[in-house]
Amino acid sequence: MKKIIAIILALLMTIVSAGCAGNNAANDSNINTQTVTQAVDPKSVHHKIGVVEIATGNAVAITEQYFSEYLAPYYNCEFVFSEACSTTDAVITFMENCADMGVEAIICNYNYDTEQLTQKAADLGMYFCENLNRNATSEAAYTGGYDNFCGTFAANQSSVAKLFHDWIVDTLDTSEDHGFIVTSGWAYRGNEQHLKITEAMLNALQEVYGLTFDDEIETYLASSAPMHATNDKNVEIYIYPDSFLADGWVQGFSSELQTGKYDYVLAAMAVVGYCNVAIDEVERAYNRNITVASFAGLGESLTASFETMDAFGNKSIDFASVKYNTLVSAMSFIQVYNALTGYYECLLDENGEVQELTFSMSGVSSLEDLEIMNHWDQGDGSGKWVGHTQFIDSCLGMNNPDLTGEQIQANVATMVYDNIKDVLEQ
Repeated sequence: MKKIIAIILALLMTIVSAGCAGNNAANDSNINTQTVTQAVDPKSVHHKIGVVEIATGNAVAITEQYFSEYLAPYYNCEFVFSEACSTTDAVITFMENCADMGVEAIICNYNYDTEQLTQKAADLGMYFCENLNRNATSEAAYTGGYDNFCGTFAANQSSVAKLFHDWIVDTLDTSEDHGFIVTSGWAYRGNEQHLKITEAMLNALQEVYGLTFDDEIETYLASSAPMHATNDKNVEIYIYPDSFLADGWVQGFSSELQTGKYDYVLAAMAVVGYCNVAIDEVERAYNRNITVASFAGLGESLTASFETMDAFGNKSIDFASVKYNTLVSAMSFIQVYNALTGYYECLLDENGEVQELTFSMSGVSSLEDLEIMNHWDQGDGSGKWVGHTQFIDSCLGMNNPDLTGEQIQANVATMVYDNIKDVLEQ
């Protein structure tokens, strides 16, 4: 980047003219701090980071609080948040507005068109990372030679999918008749999380019932329109794609549920807090309990779903994969902050490519499971953030200039329930 080179030259000139007075080094973020470690404290430089959001609600509000009230003062940063963006054009508009505000990096939770958005960020002079896995959608950004691309961050989707597969296999009673709505989210758009969870759910149903689908599972995953997954056992399975953000999605979900054919909702995309009313109405209308398993994150909505009893005295949700929201945010911050402080090379793996960062989730099926975790990532003033600064500091080049992308990923992999508990509950 020409701007970075110019700043480095200016800094060197300042150091030369000042002799040994290293404290007068240029006050800019995009410098090679490995070269001038003694001259500049990275935290003394203020940075502005834009965050692209794709939803609203309690979980998003807490994440924004984590960025603004916890990370910002500690790392001398400022964060700018978008409204919920559901299209690439909306993301680009936000990025352009950010550029006008002096934003230096974008953390993007919209997980499509990675290369296009990376190129746009480069044109605007900003670093960029995106919330998805390294896959067909993001591969071109990894291999395209973009020196502003800081990588992707996401869950280890295979391990998440296994949580749902195993729960279905372990708990489903096939001696009774059941019907299933499977909300496949953005599987049809290539979202790896939604793809793998939906596939795991359908494989589990296939395994438990010993059924054969009339179409290949890939057909259901690729469909952007609702489909009945017909099969030789005549088990009612309805694939309902897209997101609760889409116009009419909740109404369409409610309309299908009201047919009375279904007593299971299996959600590859978080539906907690969005479909509770529709589910409760159908339960009361048909006097039939509906079992819900959903991707989720820690927060008031998930806790309320486990605490709230339905018309039958059962909790409103039966199983959830728990995403530690601030761990995800911490991973993205690690990527852009290393770049902003001059340690971009610490993000690279042994092949010279940016390291994908992935984390593991936990599965919960009762309020008791949440008793400890409920105190984490709540934004209640307790300071019990899963993405704590002790962890982040272990992943920053300014603290360890010899750090590599593989070592950062190894540090992320240690962020599992027991280790998090040891730090937050000591």
